[in-house]
Formats: sequence, C-alpha cells, structure tokens
Amino acid sequence: MSDSEILLKAAMNRIAARITEKVISSAQEFTEIAEELPQKLQDEWSSLKEEIIEESERLGKKTNASKENSSKEQLNKEDLIQIQIDNLRSKVIDINKDIERKN
Repeated sequence: MSDSEILLKAAMNRIAARITEKVISSAQEFTEIAEELPQKLQDEWSSLKEEIIEESERLGKKTNASKENSSKEQLNKEDLIQIQIDNLRSKVIDINKDIERKN
C-alpha cells in the first residue's frame, strides 16, 4: 500500500469515527429529550390550563363590571325619562288649570 493510499484510508477511518461519534451523541441527546418530553408537555398543558382559567376569571369580572355599569346607566336613563315624563305631566296639569280658569 502506498503512502497516499494509507493517508486516504486513515482520513476515511477518522471521518467515519467522527461521524459515528456524532451519531451516537445525537442519539443520546434525542433519547434524553424523548424521556423529558412527556413531562414537559404535561407541564406546558397544566400551565396553559391555568392561564385559560385566569383569563376566563378576568373576562368574567370585566363582563360583570360592564353589566353593572350598563344596569346603572339604564337606571339613570330610566330616571331621566321619568323626570321628563313628570315635567310634561306637570305642564299638562298647569295648561289644564289655565284652560279651566279661562272657561
């Protein structure tokens, strides 16, 4: 075997050895990730559920406050309408009294 053939064979052996090491290392990392994945997914799922519950509670409080404000506004509008009706009634009564006095 010539020197160049030996050098080429040595290079191929080292490249093959490095590729094998990288594959083994990657397989070990993948195995570790695969073992941790179910727990990570469970943790993320639990976290998401908690966030959804908190958000729904926040929205519920906001909706209730909005409903209360709408109820108060509705009462205020009804009060204003009733005051206007009372004022109109009073004017009608005054006009009727004036008419009766003139007759």
